[in-house]
Amino acid sequence: MHVALAGALVSVAAVAVATSGAPSNAAFGRGLLELLIVGTPIAAGLYALRSPVSSNFGIALLLVGFLWSLTALAESSLSVPHTIGRLSTWLTFPCVVYLMLAFPHGRIDKGLDRALFFGVVAVMLFLFFGTAPLVQAFPTKTLWSTCTTDCPANALFVLDQQPAFLTDVILVREWLIELLWLGLFFSMFRRWRAASLLQQRTMGPAFVAGALLGLLHVAHITARQLGAPTDTVIALSSAWTLLIVVVCAAFVFGLFRRRMLLAGALAQLSVTLGLSSDRSDVRATLADALSDSTIELLFYDQASGGWVDDRGRAVEWPTSAAPGRASTVFGGHAGPDEVMLLHDAALRDDQDLVDGAGAIVLAGSRHQALESELATAMGDLEDSRWRIAEAADLERARIERDLHDGAQQRLIALRLSLALAEEDLGTNPAAALERLHELGHEAEDALEELRSLAQGVYPSLLADRGLEDALKSLAGSGPVPVHVVAVGLTRHATEIESAVYFTCVEALQNAMKHAGADAIWIRLNQTPHRLGFEVRDDGAGFAPDRHGGRGLRNMRDRIEAIRGRLAIDAAPGRGTVVAGSIQLP
Repeated sequence: MHVALAGALVSVAAVAVATSGAPSNAAFGRGLLELLIVGTPIAAGLYALRSPVSSNFGIALLLVGFLWSLTALAESSLSVPHTIGRLSTWLTFPCVVYLMLAFPHGRIDKGLDRALFFGVVAVMLFLFFGTAPLVQAFPTKTLWSTCTTDCPANALFVLDQQPAFLTDVILVREWLIELLWLGLFFSMFRRWRAASLLQQRTMGPAFVAGALLGLLHVAHITARQLGAPTDTVIALSSAWTLLIVVVCAAFVFGLFRRRMLLAGALAQLSVTLGLSSDRSDVRATLADALSDSTIELLFYDQASGGWVDDRGRAVEWPTSAAPGRASTVFGGHAGPDEVMLLHDAALRDDQDLVDGAGAIVLAGSRHQALESELATAMGDLEDSRWRIAEAADLERARIERDLHDGAQQRLIALRLSLALAEEDLGTNPAAALERLHELGHEAEDALEELRSLAQGVYPSLLADRGLEDALKSLAGSGPVPVHVVAVGLTRHATEIESAVYFTCVEALQNAMKHAGADAIWIRLNQTPHRLGFEVRDDGAGFAPDRHGGRGLRNMRDRIEAIRGRLAIDAAPGRGTVVAGSIQLP
């Protein structure tokens, strides 16, 4: 905002100075020229600043616009300001050359481009500004100065009269400028040929305008040297000066076109990813969006620890890219969602396009991975539901079997014994009383068996006093020492307590039956938002991936049914740890 305000103030001030010093019949044209020559690069610079890619070039445009505002002083009637203004017009050529060489990233490449720019600076420094003290009077009636008579003198002139050899110096410097223009033409063509398609479309308008500017400048110099009519020389001078404005406008057009092409390419890629998740289709669309038919799309495969291409084939990734190729990686460090693009090295100048395309592909890859994980989770959920239903059916069958084989048989036997006792009451009362006494013990045994069965369904101690007491009661009845420690434990909903209790029971039974443990430790730990438990033994251990039976699945299903997580850490020879965590409401 402050830069825009400063640019507007500088443009208005330059126009005001130029129009105030020009004759009334030429004030409008002179003010319009100043507005265009100052305002256009400033406006272009403000637009270029909006993108990080062209921000450096935007700063260069702003500095050039501020510098060119000094040309308004050429209309001053005072010698010193007039001299400053006339010398400032000489800055238009080196500034345009710099902008052409630095477009669109704001930096001049090493080699030919820097040599050209330093050559222009040397010519301007020694053969233009270096000869300023030898110029007796500046040319009259130009686009920059409208005075025709009694023009202010050159404030830097130090001699009595202008030396004759200055004509030869002017001839040499103008031919040097023409040679520098030829070098600039070659540089523009070479950079355009080596650029990516997006860069070519960005630089194209500015390079065409720059080529026309150079041709008109060379034509103006040549016409003046060959003695062409004054009107022709002035017309060519005016044309090439005004074409500077066109070049600055072409910079804006090129940057705007680049943004449109970038948005279109990324939109096309987004649409393709939305329509198809096939990685081969994504690679083809990416090649079209980046205008690189040789592009390769690689994905990190966590299972193999290497890279695979868009068809799932393993790829041996070298330590360095091939000549003319570059690689860009997206995502975490060596994670399952990493994506690598192998592309033309020229695309490094379009890093925002590569970054945007890579981010879209990475998002699509992550989305696809999430869909796969969700499908797997849904399958696991269905399997878990089936196993829970199966376990419930088996539990009901077990209860039915226990009732039939145990309590029911005892009650039937009790009923028969009562019938026999009833018959003995009439014939042998003493035997009947003895039988009735025995039936009391049988009734107590039946009651105890029913209590034991009920204890297996849902222990009364768990319902009455909670997890800690229920597990300590269970620990005291086993053949192996079981140590129970509870930290911060409170009462919870029935489904949470029963799930944790029976998971610990299952882990205890496994440790006692299969692990040959000498001791078992149960730890319960509660925080404001989490209930954790751990059952650890010092037994023989096992390999969970090879010996995952129904008991382990039942434990996991119980905990996951209450939105918890269960982990089993075991290995042969180092015991087993069953750890669970439940998020509390």
